[in-house]
Amino acid sequence: MSDSDASGCSLIAPGLWQIAMPFPSPLRHSFAYLLQSDRGYVAVDLGWDSDEGWTAFTDGLERAGGTLDDLTGVVVTHGHPDHYGLAARVHRSTGAWIALHPAEYPQIARTTADRRRRLAEITSWLDRVGVPPNRSADLLADRDQLMLDMSSQWPDRELVDGATVPDTDGQLLAVHTPGHTPGHMVFHDRGRNILFTGDHLLPRVSANISQRPTSGEDPLGDYRASLTRLGPFGDAMAAPGHEWTFTGVDRRVRDVEVHHLARLDEIWNAVADGHRTAWDVANAVKWARPFDSLNPRGARAALGETMSHLVRLEREARMERQEGSPLIWLPIADQTSS
Repeated sequence: MSDSDASGCSLIAPGLWQIAMPFPSPLRHSFAYLLQSDRGYVAVDLGWDSDEGWTAFTDGLERAGGTLDDLTGVVVTHGHPDHYGLAARVHRSTGAWIALHPAEYPQIARTTADRRRRLAEITSWLDRVGVPPNRSADLLADRDQLMLDMSSQWPDRELVDGATVPDTDGQLLAVHTPGHTPGHMVFHDRGRNILFTGDHLLPRVSANISQRPTSGEDPLGDYRASLTRLGPFGDAMAAPGHEWTFTGVDRRVRDVEVHHLARLDEIWNAVADGHRTAWDVANAVKWARPFDSLNPRGARAALGETMSHLVRLEREARMERQEGSPLIWLPIADQTSS
């Protein structure tokens, strides 16, 4: 069921609205969702913090028949700015509670000192993955925007695996799915059989799984384990954070797993061919766009994805590292991943 207008707001099921939120990336927008209940509205994710995003959200709420006073809470799949960015503005304007998994809290930068510390961590990480000194500045050309994008809104409530989201008439179940971020969650609407997948599962592109300063040690291993947690929801309609709603969750899970198995082999082969740092490997493997054409955000994402696969290969005893700055990677055995 769909009932949409020029505002970018669509009724996708009874009492459930999808709002297209402007997002300055090739994906063009992220999605916020509004669930109507007896107590008002609960949002699943918000969007990028911008005046255009604020207008899109408030117009969508009006299109759904509500006002800012009717918004009781916001539940967030993860702390990235295209999902959490508007949280501070929404909280100030409505008083609605904000809920997030506690593993996402390290991504929140409450002070200028926090932002500077995070930027220093990213700079150090670029050295560690082998970015040449004469290229580091290019990969931080957006440093001012990067610091602005770090949300300062501390959540009012924490959500853990298996919790029921408040103010949803007991219908919305939280499921912890680490990988894209350590505290990523998906939410299953039991009444409508709709799974809000955030960035864990998208219909066309694969989620970026990066090993970076706030990602944990083995994010790809975490992610692949989290994919198996979607088994009970194979027949649900997926409402993702980007692109479009889709069915066939179980089939999409299989496709994504095949993608990562192939990517592991491709990266092993690149190291075996003599590419020894994550930077060198990222320049050697295929991306949707040539690596040297990516903007700073895209290049950091590609490097993070390369690192997550190198670490997973190490965990599978197909790769070993030599500590230093940069890290050097060496292949161990020519065998396929499992």
